[in-house]
Amino acid sequence: MAESDTGYSLRGYPASFYLVVAANLFFFTSFQWSFVTLPGYIQTIGGDAAQIGLAFGVSTLSAIAVRPLIAPLIDRWGRKAALLLGAALFTLEPILYTLTATVWPFLAVRLMRGVALAAFTTAYTALAADLAPQGKRGEAVGLSGVTSNLGMLFAPALGLWVQQTWGYDIHFWASAAIAAMCLALVIPLREDHGDAGGFSEDSQFWAVARRRPVWVASLGISGLGVAYGAVLSFMPPLASERALGASGTYFTAFAAAMMAAQAVAGWLSDRLGRRAVAIPGLIVSIVAAVGVALAQTDAALLAAGAGLGLSWGLVRAGLDTAVMDAVSARARGTALGVLYTCFDAAIGIGSFGLGIVAQSQSYAAAFYVAALWAVVALVGYAVLGRPAGSR
Repeated sequence: MAESDTGYSLRGYPASFYLVVAANLFFFTSFQWSFVTLPGYIQTIGGDAAQIGLAFGVSTLSAIAVRPLIAPLIDRWGRKAALLLGAALFTLEPILYTLTATVWPFLAVRLMRGVALAAFTTAYTALAADLAPQGKRGEAVGLSGVTSNLGMLFAPALGLWVQQTWGYDIHFWASAAIAAMCLALVIPLREDHGDAGGFSEDSQFWAVARRRPVWVASLGISGLGVAYGAVLSFMPPLASERALGASGTYFTAFAAAMMAAQAVAGWLSDRLGRRAVAIPGLIVSIVAAVGVALAQTDAALLAAGAGLGLSWGLVRAGLDTAVMDAVSARARGTALGVLYTCFDAAIGIGSFGLGIVAQSQSYAAAFYVAALWAVVALVGYAVLGRPAGSR
C-alpha cells in the first residue's frame, strides 16, 4: 500500500508517513492525558483498588474482543477507515466521562477505548510498514513508535495540572480536543488500496496466529504487557502510599527512554535481527517491574520508569516487525492484530488480575507478580523462538 498522491519524500519516506505519524502523536497524547488522574477520578466516583484495575482492564478486554474482527478488515478494506474509527471514538469517549457520576456507567464508557485502540493502533503500524522504503521496515516501525510516546513527556503532568486547576470536566474536554486534532489529520490522508483485498486462507486471523514466529512473539510481548498494565493501574497509588511525588514524571522518564530506544532499535533490528533487540528488552522489563516494587525514593521510581521505557522501545521494535516479516503485505494488519490481542490480554491481566493481588496483599506485591510473569515470557520466547528465526 504505497502513497499515490505525491512523489515527495523525506529520507526516502513519502509525505503520508509524516502525516500519519503526526496524527498518531495527537491520538496518544489524548490517551496519555489521564494516566495520572484517572485512578483518582475513579476513587472520586466511588471506586476502590479493584475497580481501578477493572477500569483499565475492561478497555483491553474490549480490544481483545474486537481486534480479531477488525484486523483482517484492515487488510481487506485499507488502513484509513480504521484510523478514522479510532480517532472518532477517542474524541467522543472523554466527553462521555463528564456524564458519568458512578463507577459502572464509567466502566461502560471505557469499553469504547478498547475498540478505538484496536482499530487505530493496528492500522497505524501496518501503514507505517506499508510506507517503509526497501530494507527499512524495522526502522519505519521504530520511528513510527516515537510519536506514540512523545506526548508522555508532557501529557500526564499537564493533564494533572489541568485537572487540579480547573477540575475533571475541563480536563476531559481537553483530552477530547486533542483527539479531534488526530481526526483532522487523518481525514485528508489518501492511500492506494493496491495491496488491500484479495481474501485468502493465509490472511485469516487464526491461520496467521498459528504461524510459529507470530505466536512465539505474542508470548514474548505478554511479559511487557503485564508489567505495563500494572504500572497503569497501580504505580500512582503506590507512589501516593509511599509519599513519592514523581508519579507524573515517572511517565516522562518512561517516554524519554522509550523514544530513545525506538529511534535506534528498529534500525538495529534491520541489521542484527529482531531477537537481538527483543530479548534484551524483555530482560529489562523484569528489572523495571521489580524496581517499582522496591522504589522508596523519587529517583528510584524514575529509574524504574526509564527502565520500562527502554524495555518497551526494544521489545516493540523487535516483535512488531518480526510478525510482519512472517506474513505477506496484505496480511500485516492481521499479524499485528494477533500480536496486539496478546499484548492487550497481558495489559488486562496486569490491570484487573493484579488488582486482586493489590487488594489482598499490596501494590508492591502486584509488581513482583508482574516481574515473575515477565521471566516466564522471556524464557518461553528465548527457548521456543528459532535461533535463526525470521528477522
